[in-house]
Amino acid sequence: MRFAIIAVQLICFYSFSQMTIGQNMFPGAEGFGSQSRGAYAGDKLPEVVRVTNLNDGGPGSLRAAINKPFPRVIIFEVSGVVELKRTLRIHSPYVHIAGQTAPYPGITLKNYPLGISSHDVLVQGLKIRPGIASGKQIDAINIADDAQKLYNIVVDHCSVSWALDENIGILNGGNGITISNCIISEGLTYMDHSMGLLAMDTERISILKNLFIHNADRNPLLIGDCKEGLIANNVIYNSDTHAVYLGFKGEKDIAVNAAIIGNLYIQGIKNRNEYFLSINVDVHDDAKVYLEGNKTDGVDALHQWSKEMIHNPSSKKVNSLDNKLNMPVYSPIAVDKLKDYIIANCGAHACRRDSIDARLIIDLETLTGQRIKRPSDVGGWPKVQNYRVLELPEDIHLDDDDDGFTILQDWLHRFM
Repeated sequence: MRFAIIAVQLICFYSFSQMTIGQNMFPGAEGFGSQSRGAYAGDKLPEVVRVTNLNDGGPGSLRAAINKPFPRVIIFEVSGVVELKRTLRIHSPYVHIAGQTAPYPGITLKNYPLGISSHDVLVQGLKIRPGIASGKQIDAINIADDAQKLYNIVVDHCSVSWALDENIGILNGGNGITISNCIISEGLTYMDHSMGLLAMDTERISILKNLFIHNADRNPLLIGDCKEGLIANNVIYNSDTHAVYLGFKGEKDIAVNAAIIGNLYIQGIKNRNEYFLSINVDVHDDAKVYLEGNKTDGVDALHQWSKEMIHNPSSKKVNSLDNKLNMPVYSPIAVDKLKDYIIANCGAHACRRDSIDARLIIDLETLTGQRIKRPSDVGGWPKVQNYRVLELPEDIHLDDDDDGFTILQDWLHRFM
Protein backbone atom coordinates (compact mmCIF):
# COMPACT_ATOMS: atom_id res chain seq x y z
CA MET A 1 0.00 0.00 0.00
CA ARG A 2 2.80 2.43 0.93
CA PHE A 3 4.60 1.62 -2.34
CA ALA A 4 1.42 2.36 -4.31
CA ILE A 5 0.99 5.73 -2.62
CA ILE A 6 4.60 6.67 -3.36
CA ALA A 7 4.19 5.57 -6.98
CA VAL A 8 1.10 7.75 -7.43
CA GLN A 9 2.93 10.73 -5.90
CA LEU A 10 5.86 10.24 -8.27
CA ILE A 11 3.53 10.05 -11.28
CA CYS A 12 1.75 13.26 -10.21
CA PHE A 13 5.04 15.06 -9.67
CA TYR A 14 6.38 13.86 -13.02
CA SER A 15 3.22 15.11 -14.74
CA PHE A 16 3.56 18.44 -12.92
CA SER A 17 7.21 18.77 -13.95
CA GLN A 18 6.40 18.05 -17.59
CA MET A 19 3.53 20.54 -17.53
CA THR A 20 5.73 23.40 -16.31
CA ILE A 21 7.86 23.39 -19.45
CA GLY A 22 6.99 26.28 -21.73
CA GLN A 23 3.96 27.37 -19.71
CA ASN A 24 3.22 30.63 -17.88
CA MET A 25 1.60 31.89 -14.69
CA PHE A 26 -2.10 31.79 -15.62
CA PRO A 27 -4.29 31.63 -18.74
CA GLY A 28 -3.74 34.81 -20.72
CA ALA A 29 -0.66 35.93 -18.76
CA GLU A 30 1.43 38.50 -20.63
CA GLY A 31 4.57 40.54 -20.16
CA PHE A 32 7.97 40.23 -18.55
CA GLY A 33 8.12 37.67 -15.76
CA SER A 34 4.87 35.96 -16.74
CA GLN A 35 6.72 33.03 -18.29
CA SER A 36 7.25 31.75 -14.75
CA ARG A 37 4.89 29.16 -13.29
CA GLY A 38 4.39 31.27 -10.18
CA ALA A 39 3.22 29.11 -7.28
CA TYR A 40 4.10 26.03 -9.37
CA ALA A 41 7.67 27.19 -10.10
CA GLY A 42 9.22 25.65 -6.97
CA ASP A 43 10.23 22.04 -6.34
CA LYS A 44 7.03 21.29 -4.41
CA LEU A 45 3.39 21.46 -5.39
CA PRO A 46 1.63 24.47 -3.86
CA GLU A 47 -0.77 24.10 -0.96
CA VAL A 48 -4.12 25.87 -0.91
CA VAL A 49 -4.44 28.26 2.04
CA ARG A 50 -7.82 29.75 2.93
CA VAL A 51 -8.40 33.26 4.28
CA THR A 52 -11.46 33.13 6.50
CA ASN A 53 -11.41 36.42 8.42
CA LEU A 54 -10.42 40.08 8.12
CA ASN A 55 -7.96 40.11 11.01
CA ASP A 56 -4.47 41.54 10.54
CA GLY A 57 -2.80 38.41 11.83
CA GLY A 58 -3.48 35.06 13.42
CA PRO A 59 -5.10 31.88 12.05
CA GLY A 60 -7.24 32.41 8.98
CA SER A 61 -5.81 35.85 8.19
CA LEU A 62 -4.21 37.02 4.95
CA ARG A 63 -1.01 37.90 6.81
CA ALA A 64 -0.73 34.35 8.16
CA ALA A 65 -1.29 32.94 4.66
CA ILE A 66 1.32 35.23 3.10
CA ASN A 67 3.87 34.34 5.80
CA LYS A 68 3.71 30.59 5.10
CA PRO A 69 7.18 29.31 4.05
CA PHE A 70 6.00 26.90 1.34
CA PRO A 71 4.52 27.30 -2.19
CA ARG A 72 0.90 28.34 -1.80
CA VAL A 73 -2.26 29.49 -3.52
CA ILE A 74 -4.27 31.81 -1.28
CA ILE A 75 -8.06 31.83 -1.68
CA PHE A 76 -10.68 33.87 0.15
CA GLU A 77 -13.90 32.84 1.89
CA VAL A 78 -14.52 36.36 3.20
CA SER A 79 -14.85 39.85 1.71
CA GLY A 80 -14.42 43.26 3.27
CA VAL A 81 -11.69 45.60 4.48
CA VAL A 82 -8.50 44.40 6.20
CA GLU A 83 -7.27 47.16 8.55
CA LEU A 84 -3.51 46.72 8.38
CA LYS A 85 -1.39 47.81 11.35
CA ARG A 86 1.84 47.66 9.31
CA THR A 87 2.98 46.81 5.80
CA LEU A 88 1.87 43.37 4.62
CA ARG A 89 5.01 42.09 2.89
CA ILE A 90 5.66 38.91 0.90
CA HIS A 91 9.08 37.48 1.74
CA SER A 92 8.61 33.84 0.73
CA PRO A 93 8.38 32.92 -3.00
CA TYR A 94 6.01 30.79 -5.10
CA VAL A 95 2.74 32.43 -4.10
CA HIS A 96 -0.49 33.20 -5.92
CA ILE A 97 -2.84 35.55 -4.07
CA ALA A 98 -6.16 34.83 -5.78
CA GLY A 99 -8.23 37.78 -4.58
CA GLN A 100 -10.78 37.09 -7.32
CA THR A 101 -12.10 34.18 -5.21
CA ALA A 102 -13.48 36.52 -2.53
CA PRO A 103 -17.25 37.08 -2.50
CA TYR A 104 -18.57 40.53 -3.44
CA PRO A 105 -17.21 43.22 -3.01
CA GLY A 106 -13.79 41.59 -2.68
CA ILE A 107 -10.84 42.13 -0.35
CA THR A 108 -9.49 45.63 0.31
CA LEU A 109 -6.27 46.42 2.19
CA LYS A 110 -6.37 49.65 4.18
CA ASN A 111 -3.83 51.85 6.04
CA TYR A 112 -0.56 50.27 4.83
CA PRO A 113 0.92 48.84 1.62
CA LEU A 114 1.14 45.40 0.16
CA GLY A 115 4.89 44.82 -0.13
CA ILE A 116 6.56 42.31 -2.45
CA SER A 117 10.14 41.30 -1.64
CA SER A 118 10.43 37.90 -3.26
CA HIS A 119 10.19 36.13 -6.61
CA ASP A 120 7.61 34.08 -8.49
CA VAL A 121 4.69 36.07 -7.13
CA LEU A 122 1.26 36.52 -8.70
CA VAL A 123 -1.24 38.94 -7.16
CA GLN A 124 -4.73 39.09 -8.64
CA GLY A 125 -8.08 40.53 -7.67
CA LEU A 126 -7.00 42.61 -4.66
CA LYS A 127 -7.89 46.21 -3.84
CA ILE A 128 -5.15 48.14 -2.07
CA ARG A 129 -6.29 51.56 -0.80
CA PRO A 130 -4.18 52.80 2.14
CA GLY A 131 -5.60 56.28 2.82
CA ILE A 132 -4.08 58.77 5.26
CA ALA A 133 -4.11 56.88 8.58
CA SER A 134 -0.39 56.04 8.50
CA GLY A 135 0.60 59.70 8.33
CA LYS A 136 3.52 58.59 6.14
CA GLN A 137 4.31 59.01 2.47
CA ILE A 138 3.64 55.37 1.58
CA ASP A 139 2.82 53.43 -1.57
CA ALA A 140 -0.19 51.18 -2.02
CA ILE A 141 1.89 48.43 -3.63
CA ASN A 142 5.62 48.51 -2.93
CA ILE A 143 7.93 46.14 -4.82
CA ALA A 144 11.35 46.61 -3.27
CA ASP A 145 14.36 44.81 -1.79
CA ASP A 146 17.62 43.40 -3.05
CA ALA A 147 17.14 43.34 -6.83
CA GLN A 148 18.51 39.77 -6.93
CA LYS A 149 15.41 38.60 -5.05
CA LEU A 150 12.89 40.30 -7.32
CA TYR A 151 11.89 38.58 -10.52
CA ASN A 152 8.87 36.87 -12.05
CA ILE A 153 6.38 39.19 -10.37
CA VAL A 154 2.95 39.87 -11.89
CA VAL A 155 0.27 42.16 -10.47
CA ASP A 156 -2.85 41.59 -12.54
CA HIS A 157 -6.48 42.75 -12.34
CA CYS A 158 -6.00 44.71 -9.11
CA SER A 159 -7.39 48.09 -8.04
CA VAL A 160 -4.73 50.33 -6.53
CA SER A 161 -5.50 53.77 -5.16
CA TRP A 162 -5.42 56.33 -2.32
CA ALA A 163 -1.67 56.18 -1.66
CA LEU A 164 0.36 59.06 -0.24
CA ASP A 165 3.38 58.33 -2.43
CA GLU A 166 3.10 56.28 -5.62
CA ASN A 167 0.09 54.04 -5.96
CA ILE A 168 2.65 51.49 -7.20
CA GLY A 169 6.32 51.99 -6.31
CA ILE A 170 8.97 49.64 -7.73
CA LEU A 171 12.49 50.20 -6.35
CA ASN A 172 15.47 47.98 -7.15
CA GLY A 173 12.88 46.01 -9.01
CA GLY A 174 14.99 43.23 -10.40
CA ASN A 175 14.33 41.39 -13.62
CA GLY A 176 10.90 40.54 -14.96
CA ILE A 177 7.92 42.48 -13.55
CA THR A 178 4.50 43.09 -15.11
CA ILE A 179 1.64 45.31 -13.99
CA SER A 180 -1.41 44.45 -16.10
CA ASN A 181 -5.16 45.09 -16.29
CA CYS A 182 -5.19 47.25 -13.14
CA ILE A 183 -7.00 50.43 -12.17
CA ILE A 184 -4.33 52.78 -10.78
CA SER A 185 -6.24 55.75 -9.46
CA GLU A 186 -6.66 58.77 -7.22
CA GLY A 187 -3.20 59.19 -5.77
CA LEU A 188 -4.09 61.44 -2.84
CA THR A 189 -3.11 65.13 -2.86
CA TYR A 190 -3.05 65.08 0.98
CA MET A 191 0.75 65.43 0.96
CA ASP A 192 0.84 67.21 -2.41
CA HIS A 193 2.12 64.05 -4.05
CA SER A 194 -0.48 62.38 -6.28
CA MET A 195 1.45 59.75 -8.26
CA GLY A 196 0.56 56.75 -10.39
CA LEU A 197 3.50 54.37 -10.85
CA LEU A 198 7.27 54.69 -10.44
CA ALA A 199 9.71 52.02 -11.66
CA MET A 200 13.30 52.74 -10.60
CA ASP A 201 16.27 50.46 -11.31
CA THR A 202 14.02 47.79 -12.76
CA GLU A 203 15.75 45.95 -15.57
CA ARG A 204 12.74 44.45 -17.36
CA ILE A 205 9.25 45.78 -16.74
CA SER A 206 6.02 45.77 -18.72
CA ILE A 207 3.08 48.03 -17.91
CA LEU A 208 0.17 46.64 -19.92
CA LYS A 209 -3.52 47.44 -20.35
CA ASN A 210 -4.01 49.51 -17.18
CA LEU A 211 -6.23 52.50 -16.45
CA PHE A 212 -4.34 55.44 -14.91
CA ILE A 213 -6.97 57.89 -13.72
CA HIS A 214 -6.89 61.03 -11.53
CA ASN A 215 -3.17 60.88 -10.68
CA ALA A 216 -1.27 64.16 -11.06
CA ASP A 217 1.93 62.62 -12.41
CA ARG A 218 3.92 59.44 -13.17
CA ASN A 219 1.41 57.60 -15.30
CA PRO A 220 3.94 55.91 -15.34
CA LEU A 221 7.54 57.07 -14.70
CA LEU A 222 10.60 55.01 -15.68
CA ILE A 223 13.90 56.05 -14.13
CA GLY A 224 17.41 54.68 -13.67
CA ASP A 225 18.50 51.24 -14.81
CA CYS A 226 15.60 50.22 -17.06
CA LYS A 227 17.17 48.15 -19.80
CA GLU A 228 13.83 47.02 -21.22
CA GLY A 229 10.64 48.88 -20.41
CA LEU A 230 7.39 48.25 -22.27
CA ILE A 231 4.49 50.67 -21.74
CA ALA A 232 1.65 49.43 -23.93
CA ASN A 233 -2.13 49.71 -24.26
CA ASN A 234 -2.71 51.86 -21.18
CA VAL A 235 -5.45 54.48 -20.91
CA ILE A 236 -4.31 57.61 -19.05
CA TYR A 237 -6.95 60.13 -18.01
CA ASN A 238 -6.65 63.42 -16.11
CA SER A 239 -2.90 63.65 -15.58
CA ASP A 240 -1.76 67.08 -14.45
CA THR A 241 1.95 67.49 -15.18
CA HIS A 242 3.42 64.37 -16.78
CA ALA A 243 1.53 61.43 -18.24
CA VAL A 244 4.22 59.00 -19.38
CA TYR A 245 7.54 60.28 -18.04
CA LEU A 246 11.19 59.32 -18.48
CA GLY A 247 13.06 60.58 -15.44
CA PHE A 248 16.59 61.19 -14.25
CA LYS A 249 18.15 59.31 -11.35
CA GLY A 250 21.37 61.22 -10.67
CA GLU A 251 24.99 61.56 -11.68
CA LYS A 252 25.27 57.84 -12.49
CA ASP A 253 22.10 57.74 -14.53
CA ILE A 254 21.86 54.80 -16.93
CA ALA A 255 20.34 54.92 -20.39
CA VAL A 256 16.67 53.92 -20.41
CA ASN A 257 15.48 51.68 -23.24
CA ALA A 258 11.71 51.87 -23.62
CA ALA A 259 8.99 51.02 -26.12
CA ILE A 260 5.78 53.03 -25.72
CA ILE A 261 3.10 51.49 -27.90
CA GLY A 262 -0.63 51.88 -28.43
CA ASN A 263 -1.50 54.03 -25.40
CA LEU A 264 -4.42 56.45 -25.18
CA TYR A 265 -4.00 59.72 -23.29
CA ILE A 266 -7.15 61.72 -22.49
CA GLN A 267 -6.72 65.19 -21.03
CA GLY A 268 -8.65 66.24 -17.94
CA ILE A 269 -11.31 68.92 -17.85
CA LYS A 270 -9.47 71.35 -15.57
CA ASN A 271 -5.96 70.02 -16.08
CA ARG A 272 -5.16 70.40 -19.75
CA ASN A 273 -1.66 68.96 -19.77
CA GLU A 274 -0.98 68.66 -23.50
CA TYR A 275 1.96 66.27 -23.39
CA PHE A 276 1.63 62.52 -23.65
CA LEU A 277 5.35 61.93 -23.05
CA SER A 278 7.79 64.06 -21.04
CA ILE A 279 11.55 63.60 -21.11
CA ASN A 280 13.64 64.95 -18.25
CA VAL A 281 16.30 67.43 -19.36
CA ASP A 282 19.01 65.25 -17.78
CA VAL A 283 17.99 61.90 -19.23
CA HIS A 284 21.03 59.95 -20.42
CA ASP A 285 22.07 60.87 -23.97
CA ASP A 286 22.11 57.19 -24.95
CA ALA A 287 18.51 56.58 -23.93
CA LYS A 288 16.34 55.04 -26.62
CA VAL A 289 12.58 55.44 -26.90
CA TYR A 290 10.41 53.83 -29.54
CA LEU A 291 6.93 55.22 -30.12
CA GLU A 292 4.19 53.54 -32.10
CA GLY A 293 0.44 53.99 -32.35
CA ASN A 294 -0.12 56.24 -29.32
CA LYS A 295 -2.95 58.74 -29.35
CA THR A 296 -3.71 61.97 -27.49
CA ASP A 297 -7.02 63.76 -27.99
CA GLY A 298 -7.13 62.80 -31.62
CA VAL A 299 -3.43 63.41 -32.36
CA ASP A 300 -1.63 60.32 -33.62
CA ALA A 301 2.05 59.71 -32.92
CA LEU A 302 2.90 57.03 -35.45
CA HIS A 303 6.69 57.25 -35.25
CA GLN A 304 6.34 61.03 -34.87
CA TRP A 305 7.63 63.38 -32.18
CA SER A 306 5.09 66.15 -32.50
CA LYS A 307 4.95 69.23 -30.27
CA GLU A 308 1.45 68.29 -29.23
CA MET A 309 2.62 65.06 -27.64
CA ILE A 310 6.25 65.29 -26.51
CA HIS A 311 7.74 67.58 -23.89
CA ASN A 312 11.47 67.43 -24.61
CA PRO A 313 12.86 70.75 -23.32
CA SER A 314 16.52 69.90 -23.91
CA SER A 315 15.84 68.40 -27.36
CA LYS A 316 17.28 65.03 -26.41
CA LYS A 317 17.81 62.86 -29.46
CA VAL A 318 16.57 59.72 -27.79
CA ASN A 319 13.90 58.74 -30.32
CA SER A 320 14.42 55.51 -32.22
CA LEU A 321 12.84 54.34 -35.43
CA ASP A 322 13.50 50.76 -34.36
CA ASN A 323 12.15 48.92 -31.34
CA LYS A 324 15.27 47.96 -29.38
CA LEU A 325 13.42 45.81 -26.84
CA ASN A 326 13.46 42.06 -26.62
CA MET A 327 9.69 42.19 -26.47
CA PRO A 328 7.71 40.01 -24.06
CA VAL A 329 4.71 38.12 -25.32
CA TYR A 330 1.54 40.22 -25.28
CA SER A 331 -1.55 40.63 -27.45
CA PRO A 332 -1.73 44.24 -28.67
CA ILE A 333 -5.03 46.09 -28.87
CA ALA A 334 -5.69 48.75 -31.50
CA VAL A 335 -5.79 52.15 -29.81
CA ASP A 336 -9.27 52.93 -31.17
CA LYS A 337 -10.62 49.84 -29.36
CA LEU A 338 -8.58 50.30 -26.20
CA LYS A 339 -11.01 52.36 -24.12
CA ASP A 340 -13.76 49.78 -24.56
CA TYR A 341 -11.36 46.99 -23.54
CA ILE A 342 -10.27 48.85 -20.42
CA ILE A 343 -13.86 49.62 -19.40
CA ALA A 344 -14.81 45.96 -19.74
CA ASN A 345 -11.75 44.31 -18.22
CA CYS A 346 -9.54 46.36 -15.92
CA GLY A 347 -9.39 46.36 -12.13
CA ALA A 348 -10.37 43.87 -9.45
CA HIS A 349 -13.63 42.01 -10.08
CA ALA A 350 -14.28 43.78 -13.38
CA CYS A 351 -17.60 41.95 -13.81
CA ARG A 352 -18.83 43.01 -10.34
CA ARG A 353 -16.95 46.17 -9.44
CA ASP A 354 -17.37 47.86 -6.09
CA SER A 355 -18.74 51.40 -5.85
CA ILE A 356 -15.28 52.99 -6.02
CA ASP A 357 -14.20 51.34 -9.26
CA ALA A 358 -17.68 51.76 -10.75
CA ARG A 359 -17.46 55.51 -10.10
CA LEU A 360 -14.03 55.70 -11.74
CA ILE A 361 -15.28 53.90 -14.83
CA ILE A 362 -18.16 56.38 -15.08
CA ASP A 363 -15.60 59.20 -14.81
CA LEU A 364 -13.73 57.71 -17.76
CA GLU A 365 -16.88 57.17 -19.82
CA THR A 366 -18.21 60.69 -19.21
CA LEU A 367 -14.84 62.47 -18.88
CA THR A 368 -15.73 63.78 -15.44
CA GLY A 369 -14.21 63.50 -11.94
CA GLN A 370 -11.14 64.98 -10.29
CA ARG A 371 -8.24 64.21 -8.02
CA ILE A 372 -8.99 63.95 -4.31
CA LYS A 373 -7.24 64.90 -1.07
CA ARG A 374 -8.75 62.29 1.26
CA PRO A 375 -10.78 59.10 0.75
CA SER A 376 -13.66 60.78 2.58
CA ASP A 377 -13.97 63.16 -0.38
CA VAL A 378 -15.56 60.29 -2.30
CA GLY A 379 -17.24 58.37 0.51
CA GLY A 380 -14.36 56.28 1.85
CA TRP A 381 -14.18 52.48 1.94
CA PRO A 382 -17.23 50.25 1.31
CA LYS A 383 -18.54 48.61 4.47
CA VAL A 384 -19.99 45.48 2.84
CA GLN A 385 -18.75 42.17 4.25
CA ASN A 386 -19.69 38.67 3.10
CA TYR A 387 -18.72 35.04 3.70
CA ARG A 388 -18.80 32.04 1.42
CA VAL A 389 -17.27 28.55 1.76
CA LEU A 390 -15.30 27.47 -1.30
CA GLU A 391 -15.33 23.86 -2.47
CA LEU A 392 -12.21 22.94 -4.37
CA PRO A 393 -12.43 20.66 -7.40
CA GLU A 394 -10.88 17.20 -7.19
CA ASP A 395 -7.32 16.41 -8.33
CA ILE A 396 -6.40 20.08 -8.30
CA HIS A 397 -2.83 19.58 -9.53
CA LEU A 398 -3.70 17.53 -12.61
CA ASP A 399 -4.07 18.98 -16.11
CA ASP A 400 -7.26 17.28 -17.26
CA ASP A 401 -7.64 19.13 -20.57
CA ASP A 402 -4.00 19.29 -21.69
CA ASP A 403 -3.97 23.09 -21.81
CA GLY A 404 -0.80 23.32 -19.71
CA PHE A 405 -2.65 24.53 -16.62
CA THR A 406 -3.77 22.54 -13.63
CA ILE A 407 -7.40 22.03 -12.66
CA LEU A 408 -6.76 24.49 -9.82
CA GLN A 409 -5.43 27.18 -12.16
CA ASP A 410 -8.34 26.77 -14.58
CA TRP A 411 -10.76 26.92 -11.65
CA LEU A 412 -9.20 30.13 -10.32
CA HIS A 413 -9.27 31.71 -13.76
CA ARG A 414 -13.03 31.21 -13.99
CA PHE A 415 -13.45 33.70 -11.12
CA MET A 416 -11.89 36.51 -13.16
